[in-house]
Amino acid sequence: MIVEGKNLVKKYSEDQGIDNVSFTLQEGRIIALAGGNGAGKSTLIRLLIGEEKPDNGKLTWATHPSIRYMPDDVNFPPTLTALEILQLLAGLKKIPSSEIDRVLKRVGLWEYRKQRVRQFSKGMRQRINLAQALLGDEQLLILDEPTNGLDIRWIAELKTILQEQKDCGKTILFSTHLLSFAEELADDVLLLHEGHVLKHGNIKSVLQDSKTLHLEELFMHEIIQK
Repeated sequence: MIVEGKNLVKKYSEDQGIDNVSFTLQEGRIIALAGGNGAGKSTLIRLLIGEEKPDNGKLTWATHPSIRYMPDDVNFPPTLTALEILQLLAGLKKIPSSEIDRVLKRVGLWEYRKQRVRQFSKGMRQRINLAQALLGDEQLLILDEPTNGLDIRWIAELKTILQEQKDCGKTILFSTHLLSFAEELADDVLLLHEGHVLKHGNIKSVLQDSKTLHLEELFMHEIIQK
């Protein structure tokens, strides 16, 4: 176990937040935090990274949390280059420049490293976001909707990158509204719906459960309605 949540409550309004959410994240696995818009995924992530405190309930960590985080959207300074952004962030973490070069190459931005971010497409900005999350050697990697803005090629490459992280002994939690993406990558799944846990466990077992057969349609309906 890397972290356990017990009866977590965080309410922003009657219809937003999470209510009585319990789960366990196992070390060395890829966990999908799945659900439609408004399910409570980002709320739970904010609690995990310590950005907010629960109104009730408790998070218990096996050791002091060591987390790398990829937010769902980042407004990088438009006048900075990809290289300058990573140099700034690496400096804060005291990470060597060789690590910056490695992650820029891994996310396919090495040849664009001196180009200003204002010239980047949404997908390229998302890859800088991924690159900054790959800096460092923390044991838990949390990614909030990491496929946002990525094309089909880079969604496939993202799967490979996250598998590489797992092979290095890291634990990965990523949020998604796409069950197909979760099914192809994750070992476990935590399904949220309207702030509550719908299902939690081995992803193959969960998706084979007859009660989850129409979840993809349910989530897509929520996305359209929002």
